[in-house]
Parts: sequence; C-alpha cells; structure tokens
Amino acid sequence: MDRRVGGHRTELATAEGIALDALAGLQWVAFPRSDSPAWYDELTAILRSHGLDLGAGAPEGQRLIAEVKLAAVSAGRAFALAPPDWSQPIPERVAWSPLIGHPLVRRTWAVRPTDSRRQDLGRLIAAFEQPAGD
Repeated sequence: MDRRVGGHRTELATAEGIALDALAGLQWVAFPRSDSPAWYDELTAILRSHGLDLGAGAPEGQRLIAEVKLAAVSAGRAFALAPPDWSQPIPERVAWSPLIGHPLVRRTWAVRPTDSRRQDLGRLIAAFEQPAGD
C-alpha cells in the first residue's frame, strides 16, 4: 500500500521519497487506536522498528479532522500518513513525499468456512490479490 507522508522538514526527503527512519524526532499525528486496533498495533510496531518514538497516542474517541492534522504538521514538529489519493487541500508549508520502499503494508484477512461452496466469497478473496487498477 503506497502511503505518503507530510512534514515541514523537506530536507529529509530525497528524489525517491522519504525513509521512515528519517522521521525520527518528529511526532506522529495518529488516529485513535479504537478506530482500528489491529492496524494501529501493526502500524505502531512498524514505526517503532524504524526508530520512531511515537509518544502519547491520540485520545480514545477523539477524531482528528484533516485541518487539525495539517496544522500540527505545518508547525514542523510532526508528520502524518495518508493515502496517495487523499483529497484534502494541502497547505504550502506541508511537503508530501512517498515512503521509500513501501514499508507500510496493510494486510486484510478473510475468513470463511473451509467447506463453503459460495463462489462469490472465493471471487472476493481472489480480488484482494489483484493489484489496484486491474
């Protein structure tokens, strides 16, 4: 899954993008763990494995709207993650860069009974293996 990162410190990025470990020292503007516990845990483990100190997480139940995230990133001490097709307007003080090497991969699990003969479930599961755009 291609992810893009926004931040004020553009010197961290190369022509190819930005490495996760280059974000050390910046605070991650995170989403609350309650929004997606499994993805949050996987994401925080990946970020920590690249040497990032995540600090305190977003308070449970708090929704950080795009404007708040962008304001935090614009201050120059934070970074945020977003999909490449993110539709929000981007302030001039925020630089967007792809993550080098695609270090963030969101895995989707499908569970079904082994004796299921439903072809629609099989097609759905097979569609997950196809790259976007196919």
